[in-house]
Amino acid sequence: MNSMPQKGIITGAILIILGISGYLIGERVSVTALIPTFFGIPLLLVSLLGRKPQHLKLGMHLAAVIALLGFLTPLGRILPQMAKGEFQIELATISMLAMVMICGLFNLSCIRSFRAARKAKKED
Repeated sequence: MNSMPQKGIITGAILIILGISGYLIGERVSVTALIPTFFGIPLLLVSLLGRKPQHLKLGMHLAAVIALLGFLTPLGRILPQMAKGEFQIELATISMLAMVMICGLFNLSCIRSFRAARKAKKED
């Protein structure tokens, strides 16, 4: 069985935990702390869909798109802060950087898996 759905489920769960933890540690000040959760839930759901062989391709391509957006979204906040010299290490930026790394690593895993599947299909 393909391990990508399992990786997607784990990645989704990590994002959910990251968002909820940031929200609770930040004393529930801002709903934006839950942004990782808002990406983790659909990532987890489409990865669960991908566990069915007939939906593997669809589920994992949707998971890759969600993770790509989860990679780019925090960068859209971090990069302008850096450009303005306003970047500070605080709970929100740590959460955003963690989300960039988590989603980026999952996307790399997806790319490797997609390439391997394409190569295997050509060899058949």
